[in-house]
Amino acid sequence: MKRRAFLTGVAGAAGGAAAVGGWDRYSPWRRPTVPEFGRLSFAQQGEDIVLWHALHQVLGLDHPTYMDVGAAHPVRASNTYLLYGTGSTGVLVEPNPMYVAMLRQQRPKDDVIPAGIGVTDEDEADYYEIKGNPLLNTFSKAQVDKLQDENGEDVVERVTKMPLVNINRAIAEHLGRAPDLLSTDVEGLDEAILRSLDLSRFRPGVICCESVPFLKDGHETSITEYLMAQGYVLRGGSMVNSIFLDANRVPAPA
Repeated sequence: MKRRAFLTGVAGAAGGAAAVGGWDRYSPWRRPTVPEFGRLSFAQQGEDIVLWHALHQVLGLDHPTYMDVGAAHPVRASNTYLLYGTGSTGVLVEPNPMYVAMLRQQRPKDDVIPAGIGVTDEDEADYYEIKGNPLLNTFSKAQVDKLQDENGEDVVERVTKMPLVNINRAIAEHLGRAPDLLSTDVEGLDEAILRSLDLSRFRPGVICCESVPFLKDGHETSITEYLMAQGYVLRGGSMVNSIFLDANRVPAPA
C-alpha cells in the first residue's frame, strides 16, 4: 500500500470512530490539512507505524489480528489503534475498569477481556493503582517498589484484587489461533508473560514488548535472548519497546 493510500485509509476510518469519541478527539484529521510527508501515529514513540509496515508489507497480511495485553487507553499511547483504524480487529486485555469501559465504547469491533494475564495458577492477584498515572498500574510488586524508589514516596493510590487469565487460554477462547501481533505493556511482567506463551501452539508473526533490546553495556537483555532463541529476530523498536518478527516468516533478501 502506498503512503498516500495508507494515510487515506486511516482518514477514512475517522468518520465511524469519531462517533464513539476516538479519532474526533485525538486525530490530526480534525485539522484543515495533513502534512504532505507526515505519518499518523498513536503509540508512545511511533511503534504503531513500524508494526503496520511489519504486518502489512513484510508479512503481507491484509487484515492482521492482534492481542494487546495491557491495552490501557483505547487511543493514547496505543500500539494497536492505528491497526484498528485501518481495518484490523483483535483482543484487548485490560484489568482497569475505567479503561475497560472506554475500550468497549471507543473500539466496539475489538473483543475486550476485563482481566490481567496471569503467569501462575492463581486466578486473581493484587492490582496496584498508581497515583496520578493509571498507565503505570501494574500487578508487579517489584515494579511498584522501583517506582517508589525513583519517586522517594508512596506511589500507590490503592490495591485491589483483579481476575487473571492464562494467555494461552485467552488466545484459544477469543481468537482460536495465534494473533498476527502480540503487544505487551504490563509494567514489569512482559518477560514472564512471553515465557508463559506456548509458542508451539500460538506463534505470533510479530511481538512488541515493553523492553529495550540491549543493556547499557551492550549485552542483550533477557527478553531479547529468549525471543531470539525461539526463532525471532529484532527488526525495530523505540526507547521503550522492542519489535520482533518470526524469522521463518521474514522473506529472504532479493
